[in-house]
Amino acid sequence: MADQDPNQPTYSIGEVREKTGLTSRQIRYYEAMGLIESLRTNGQHRRFTEEMIDRLLTIKELLKEKPSIEAVRQALQQPGAGPPGLSRKKAPALPRYPQLGRQGLTSLYPVSNRADLLAMIQWMEGQKKKKTKKDP
Repeated sequence: MADQDPNQPTYSIGEVREKTGLTSRQIRYYEAMGLIESLRTNGQHRRFTEEMIDRLLTIKELLKEKPSIEAVRQALQQPGAGPPGLSRKKAPALPRYPQLGRQGLTSLYPVSNRADLLAMIQWMEGQKKKKTKKDP
């Protein structure tokens, strides 16, 4: 990534965590496995482009379907492997709650702050109300 456009915004690992719902450890692991690349500041801090954020979101979606990192790597090498939603059917817009779609809410661990937890609970209650209205 040596040819980085200086006008293109980059994001810290903390900002990427917020945008993707991944942990810092997951992001560093995907980088170590060669699935993504980061830029480095003079102080060796990681910086990520929008392209890498999109790739992380793609990896996150692929992990729901694929059994291993190697299977994800192969899927990423196929033509058309881009950001989520480009080659897939459009899913209904959901709030960005990272672990909600993959395994359901089984613990409070994935929620990093109280505001996110409250918003998630309200969203889940709204989903329950929608289901009960549809059932006669």
